[in-house]
Amino acid sequence: MRVRSMLAAAVAAVALILPAAPALAATPSTAGHPAALAQQAPLLVDVRTAHHPGFDRITFEFRGPRPSHRIGYVSRLVEDASGRPVELAGDASINVVFQGANAHNPDGSPSVSPRRFKPNLPSLKEVAQIGDFEAVVTYGLGVDHRVPFKVLELSNPSRIAIDVSTASGSGSGTVSGGGSAGTPASPGSLPFTGSRNDHLVLEGLGLLAVGLVTLLLARRTRRA
Repeated sequence: MRVRSMLAAAVAAVALILPAAPALAATPSTAGHPAALAQQAPLLVDVRTAHHPGFDRITFEFRGPRPSHRIGYVSRLVEDASGRPVELAGDASINVVFQGANAHNPDGSPSVSPRRFKPNLPSLKEVAQIGDFEAVVTYGLGVDHRVPFKVLELSNPSRIAIDVSTASGSGSGTVSGGGSAGTPASPGSLPFTGSRNDHLVLEGLGLLAVGLVTLLLARRTRRA
């Protein structure tokens, strides 16, 4: 009877863990109703550009934690959520998507200005905000031609910087977190550059629950 009680408790624990898993894995980009999400999302407060030896940098600064982000070359840029095409200076386009972020104040006014400008740097030719909808902020970067780039996650304050190479040769973009070496980004793709810690937590919970049930079943079998 004691073994059966323990087995029932384990099954109940698994039943409780599985429904809770989405909540444990939720990030500002995926959890909750869009209206509630928009109220608590990090706020984009500054977008600035500068040229450095070997690369052009664009920095997005946020009030609050860094949002998750997807960044990569695309064949064309479109407005979110209208879907209208966006034309920027340069022969290549980088799509920048911040999930779980806002670019407007509570009264609806833009939190950054201007929303479209031409820094006219060697590689980075034009920058445009092309989306601020349901806690997803989208930017398009017009680049002179396709060259490698990397992404850095910076703190104090929260920033995401993109370094676009000013090398003359063409190539795919690279992405990185915290300034480490990146991996090639396939043309037209938006490689994930955010944290994967939530997935590790879920996997650990699942393995723990399965292990507990297996152990109890093994004990029951030996006593039968």
